[in-house]
Amino acid sequence: MAFPLPRFEKCCCCLPLRTGSLLIGYVSIVFSLLSISGISYSLFRVITFVQNNENPPDQEHSKEEYDRITISLYISHGYILFVYLYYTVINVMLIIGVHLNKIIILKYYVYCAWLVLVLASATVVISTVLLHFIATIALLKWCLIIFYCLLVVRSTFLQMEERNKPREFEMQNLYMPQRAPLLL
Repeated sequence: MAFPLPRFEKCCCCLPLRTGSLLIGYVSIVFSLLSISGISYSLFRVITFVQNNENPPDQEHSKEEYDRITISLYISHGYILFVYLYYTVINVMLIIGVHLNKIIILKYYVYCAWLVLVLASATVVISTVLLHFIATIALLKWCLIIFYCLLVVRSTFLQMEERNKPREFEMQNLYMPQRAPLLL
């Protein structure tokens, strides 16, 4: 059973779809770059902590526990970095596609954005298992924002596709049959 996705006429109820898609692309790139820098700094802090505490002075936790937590942090940070890098690349695709009115690039963006939505959902699952609940809530909000942005860009794609589709002309009857003259 298929569920039809909604189609928007405006972005955020006030902007045209093309402008909204460009705004989504630029804001997403800035957000992704800020997130990449924050996660990179967090990963740097984890690496320096592990290097400075080779032999844990804490008697409550064993070396195996530290190793397990370290590996889970490395995996989660690496995966989230990969998702944000991929999201940055496809948002560059979005900006190029909207600026140049290239429907094929927007079509690829929509397919790639579905993949990002799946990867972001997997990030929510990974953060539920490996990280704190607060991080899970933030990533779940990010998934909802990605879904809304995907719907706006999909609406832009459909609008551009309809605008570029050749018009269908109805055939006119060129042959006029002879009619009997009206007698009055």
